[in-house]
Amino acid sequence: MTNNYQLYHRIQDIGRRIRTLHRDQTLAVGIIAVENGDSLATSIDQLCDQFSSMSLFVLMHQGQGDVLSLRNRFAKINFIVFSEPASFASMANVLANESYSTYFLLTRSDLRQKSIDIEASIQLLHRSDRPVAITAHLTNRLGESIPIIQAPFIRKELLDPLSFMPSGTLEPTLYPFLGVGLYERALFQRIRGFDELIETEYWQQLDFGLRCWLYGYPILCNPAMNWFFPQRQFIIEDRTCVGGIVRVHTKALGVRQMNGKNYPKRGGKYFDSELFKEVKKRLALYKNDFTQLMDKWEVPS
Repeated sequence: MTNNYQLYHRIQDIGRRIRTLHRDQTLAVGIIAVENGDSLATSIDQLCDQFSSMSLFVLMHQGQGDVLSLRNRFAKINFIVFSEPASFASMANVLANESYSTYFLLTRSDLRQKSIDIEASIQLLHRSDRPVAITAHLTNRLGESIPIIQAPFIRKELLDPLSFMPSGTLEPTLYPFLGVGLYERALFQRIRGFDELIETEYWQQLDFGLRCWLYGYPILCNPAMNWFFPQRQFIIEDRTCVGGIVRVHTKALGVRQMNGKNYPKRGGKYFDSELFKEVKKRLALYKNDFTQLMDKWEVPS
């Protein structure tokens, strides 16, 4: 799927293009389109005002609107257009491949920012423990907080994170809720981004977060990044069990650490024996196992 798209570069004058040709961009902003037609155009217009000084990418598929019309209306935006609906994982990975920036900020067309301290969030990515992503505090259209803080938990062999309201301070979270957040691009790609062979975005995001934490790279929620849904009151993840969850469980539960040494661990209700061969090849990447991660996690009150 990641090859089934077309990138339309923004229009820029030749002088600017020459000046930026050999200079890395610090930050790119990727906007995942979740609306169609006029609603999408209105959302892009509002997000252009909020991120006017940044390099913008809109990720969409052909059925969401007249691409030529959108390109003419928003000449300063890059469009990544898939020929058919694409998974969240595919869109996020393509943005990381195409943005050529040090960091990328991933958001959605139905989100707006209340406040966003990009510089402070980038500084958090420079901490000694090497966070891979900084997520945002989210609220619904009524201004009510969304339970975006997740803690590792397993229930009857099914990975089932516990959800909590944010505390208003910097705190760890298991994965980026809805994928929204600021990422360090090189580290994101080193961890291999989101798994496109997993079927739904919730399991894709959970898998990514688990790999980050198990490999020793935390994910933090920063209240200085404060965004809201202007039209949505109920924001609920679809945690329905799908075929791809065996990939999540095999990677997360297929390693056991004892006395500082990693060992492959077979079995469990959700297990992929073929994928397990790959897990064994990556044993050295694991800094802890899932049981240790769960035991050490400070669950919010």
